[in-house]
Amino acid sequence: MESEPQIEPSRRFFPGQWRLSRLLRWLFLLLILGGILVNYHEDIPAEKLQGKYGYPDSRFVAVEGMQVHCRVVGKGEALVLLHDADNSMHTWDAWVDSLSRSYKVIVLDLPGFGLTGPHPQGSYSTFMYVSFLEEFVGALRLRQFHLVGNGLGAQIAWFYAVEHPERLRKLVLLNAPGFEKSEFSLVQFMASAPVLNRVFRRITPRSAFRIMLEDRYADDARVNDAMIDQHFQLFLRPGSRKAYTNISQVRNNRPPADIIEKIAAPTLILWGAEDTRISPEFAYEFHRRIRKSQLKIYQNSGHWPQEEIPGPTTTDVRSFLEGRF
Repeated sequence: MESEPQIEPSRRFFPGQWRLSRLLRWLFLLLILGGILVNYHEDIPAEKLQGKYGYPDSRFVAVEGMQVHCRVVGKGEALVLLHDADNSMHTWDAWVDSLSRSYKVIVLDLPGFGLTGPHPQGSYSTFMYVSFLEEFVGALRLRQFHLVGNGLGAQIAWFYAVEHPERLRKLVLLNAPGFEKSEFSLVQFMASAPVLNRVFRRITPRSAFRIMLEDRYADDARVNDAMIDQHFQLFLRPGSRKAYTNISQVRNNRPPADIIEKIAAPTLILWGAEDTRISPEFAYEFHRRIRKSQLKIYQNSGHWPQEEIPGPTTTDVRSFLEGRF
C-alpha cells in the first residue's frame, strides 16, 4: 500500500497566514491611498493669493509675456534684491523696511516663484534669468543700480555683473552658488522623472515645506506655521508646480564659475556659517576670485541670513553701500 506524500512543515500554508498576508497588503494600499488623498491639492487661484500675499504697494510689470509681481519702495539710488529658489520677495521684508529709508528698493518675484508665476516658454536657466532681469530693469527705466542676490538670486546677480558691468554700482552676494558640486536630491529626482513629475504637480505634502525651511535655517525653532503656510500656498499658484519640475530639469544649466573673475563691481560677500546647502568654504573662493570684494561670515545663520539675522545683514550692507564697511 502506497503512503501519502508528506508535506514539509516549512512549506505548509495555513489559512490564518493567508488572511494576515492579504490584510497587510490591503493596509499598505489604504496607507498609500490615504497619503494621496491627504496630500492632494488643487491650485489656488492667483487672485486669491494676491489678496493674501500681495502688498498694498504691489505692482505688476509686463515683461516677456509675464505680469511680474514687484514693489518699488523709498527714494534714492536704486537697489534691486533677488530672492533664492523655493522663496519669494517676502524674504526681503525686513531689508525693505530698513533700507528703503535711504534707497529706492526694488523687490520682485522671479519667474516660476511667488505671485509672478511661470515663464511662458517654461525656460528657467540662469541665462534666461539674466536676460529677464535686463528686460525688467529696462521696464523700470533703471540705468544704474546696486544688485543683491541670495542663493539662486546671487547666481543670477554675479552672472548679470559679468554680462552687464555698465549697469552696476555695487554687488552683494549672499550664500551664492557657483563653485559647489551639483547634487541630485530625491525631491529633484521626483520632480524631473517623466511620470513622477506629473504626480508631483498635484500631490504636494505641506510637511515637505517644514523640512525645506528647517534645512534653510540654522535655528529650526524660527520656522513657524505662518511661514510654512506662506511657502506652501504660494507653491500652489497655477503653474508654479509645473515650473518647479521644469527648474529641476535645468539645474546644471548655469554659467561656468571661471567667469566670476571678470566681475569688476565692488562686491560684498555675505554667508551663513551654518549653511547646509552651500558650504561656507566657497565664500572664500568667491572672495579670492573677485578682485574688489569684501567678505563676512555670520555665526548662527543658515542659507537665508537676510531672514534669520536681518539686523546685522542690513547694517553691513548699508555700511558697504556707503563706503564704510
